[in-house]
Amino acid sequence: MAAIGLGGTLLYHNNDQFRHVISAVQRCSISGYVGARVALDYKLTLSRTYASESEAEEAKRACHLRCANRVLRGLQTLGGVYVKLGQHVSAMVYLLPIEWTSTMAVLQDRCDPSSEDEIRQLFLSDYGQPIEDVFEEFDWKPIGVASLAQVHKARLRSTADETYDGWVAVKLEHPSLDEFCQIDMKTVTFIFDIIKRAFPDFGFDWFADEMRESLPKELDFVHEAQNARQVEANFAEEIKARKIALVIPKVIWAKRRIMCMEFIEGSRIDDLEYMKRHGINPQEVSSELIHAFSEMIFLHGFVHCDPHPGNVIIRHRNEGGRFNFDLVLLDHGLYRTLPQQLRADYAQLWTALIKGDEKGIEKYSLRVGGTEVYQIFACMLTGREWDTIQSMDLNSMRTSDELGRMSMGAMELLKEIADILGKLPRAVLLLLKTNDLLRHVDETLSVVPDQRNTYLIMGRYCAQAVWLDTKQYLLNQIRTVGLNWRLTKHLFQAWWNYEALEFGLWFYRILTSWKHMFQSITHS
Repeated sequence: MAAIGLGGTLLYHNNDQFRHVISAVQRCSISGYVGARVALDYKLTLSRTYASESEAEEAKRACHLRCANRVLRGLQTLGGVYVKLGQHVSAMVYLLPIEWTSTMAVLQDRCDPSSEDEIRQLFLSDYGQPIEDVFEEFDWKPIGVASLAQVHKARLRSTADETYDGWVAVKLEHPSLDEFCQIDMKTVTFIFDIIKRAFPDFGFDWFADEMRESLPKELDFVHEAQNARQVEANFAEEIKARKIALVIPKVIWAKRRIMCMEFIEGSRIDDLEYMKRHGINPQEVSSELIHAFSEMIFLHGFVHCDPHPGNVIIRHRNEGGRFNFDLVLLDHGLYRTLPQQLRADYAQLWTALIKGDEKGIEKYSLRVGGTEVYQIFACMLTGREWDTIQSMDLNSMRTSDELGRMSMGAMELLKEIADILGKLPRAVLLLLKTNDLLRHVDETLSVVPDQRNTYLIMGRYCAQAVWLDTKQYLLNQIRTVGLNWRLTKHLFQAWWNYEALEFGLWFYRILTSWKHMFQSITHS
């Protein structure tokens, strides 16, 4: 036995393939053990008989919390893909029990960095030169560490890139991901299959499918660089004319696991103290963020799907003009290109949501989400109660009472929500996540709650998208069959609907301004 142990130790330290197999078995064992314990805990909790409904609910909540903490410890031990999985779970607020989302929230900011030796080896193997040959200075303390990569500040040598002279941000993938990514994804799928067998009503098995589709793209920094250049091109005219405060850092070069880009100093978009020090209005920052993402979603159809606060930097600028800040958009690994019909239908759906148009919500929920349960789908999209949607009051701030009711409703309707999510196109799943992240940032920055104009901005882009798409379709019809009264009437009607919505939003904005002015006068 001692000889076997000694032989195994020698193999582990000197044979990469043997070490890979052992490590893979260990990782599978950890994840399988956690998955089995979670499944067993839920099975036992849900099969017991309780004295009252409130006792049953309390037992279910306790089970949610126990299982979430078990999974969190497992994810932190395994790292990489598993942390990314936990981050996805934490973003599903109002769709999953709060015990799960709040427990996983710590994964958004706490990730372990790769060591200096690992980074040196990765750089040499992928770039073909030592770090010192490429960079004049390299700060070994990361300025940011995420689940898939970490970022270091550095200065290029003059011979490394003659077109750029200055500090750069070097993004490096965690080296261990290459070794374990595929087997980790297979293990995640296996765990979801186990849970599905234990609970036939479990409707979140699509989660593993989504990660299998998204993760390879996020792990390819050449692909990320292409996304960054594409979104910059989409906004090029507005950025040049300073009609929007958006900035995309210049990509200097990219390899599959290393990317070198322009370094931009600033702070997270949710850093209210930074804004206060530099005289930046958080409401304007929030408005610009909604402008940028509304244009991406409803006009361009090319959407950044991970706008959490760590991926958007606010930078103060002194040049004057319309804005005294820049919104710097980072991490371009996860984008979705929306098919034209989906983009048009999604704009129609949000137009109906903003107007409280139940028939429109019902029609376009079916077209966008493939669901007839349009009231639940509307609540999932907006993060608001159905009564709020019907009253056309989306722009109001959510109260703690409403948030509590939404959380309870999500628990009671978990099967229905899971069924809806299981049928949604992958692009719409990511749009849901994007909505939640943007809503969180918007509420953080809304220091004056009754001055929010989120849905006014979204409404304008929705109206513009609907008008442009309808106009193009009708003009194509006119070119094909010729001008007639029916097409002319439809074209005029589409234009009128667009102008009416634009006027309604403008009038609402004016009334809101008068209201604020009146309140200021009466309080002074």
